[in-house]
Amino acid sequence: MVEESNDTMIMGFDMEWPFSFQTGPGKTALIQISPNLEVSYLLHVSELKKLPVGLCTLLAHPKVRITGNNIKNDVRKLARDFHLTDVEKIIDNCIDCGVFANEVLPLTQRWSLEKLVQSVLGMRINKDKKVRMSKWGVIPLSKHQKSYAATDTYASLKVFLQLKLLQKDPSSIENLPIIAF
Repeated sequence: MVEESNDTMIMGFDMEWPFSFQTGPGKTALIQISPNLEVSYLLHVSELKKLPVGLCTLLAHPKVRITGNNIKNDVRKLARDFHLTDVEKIIDNCIDCGVFANEVLPLTQRWSLEKLVQSVLGMRINKDKKVRMSKWGVIPLSKHQKSYAATDTYASLKVFLQLKLLQKDPSSIENLPIIAF
């Protein structure tokens, strides 16, 4: 699919991992990818020693860009957790929504995905701490975990696409409900 296209493929990307206040962040348990606004793939990787070659090839492909908030740090964590060797190729393919928002919008700040969605899309997303801090390595995921995970990558892609439109037509920025936090 990627090879056949002349266009760059933009995908929403995020990861989840268990967190403990005693031990800190655990190994990446879930990778989420939204190749478009219709579908989000949830890849449970907590039991894997190595990531599938196809996934690594996709993320490092020169025609692929992955977008998310604070995405380069996520990719660095993924590289540490799974001993990836071509991490720089993947990092080169990252588009950080917060950095991009600071280039496009008149307000420069440290953006969370929640603030971006509210400011750029005029919507709210559920960032329930109980779900965010849940056990991502447990199979099967709850419906709340699945919804939370899919929403993050969908929202990242939607924010990026809206920012691209605003970049092309800066006059429409004045209609945004930009929130300063």
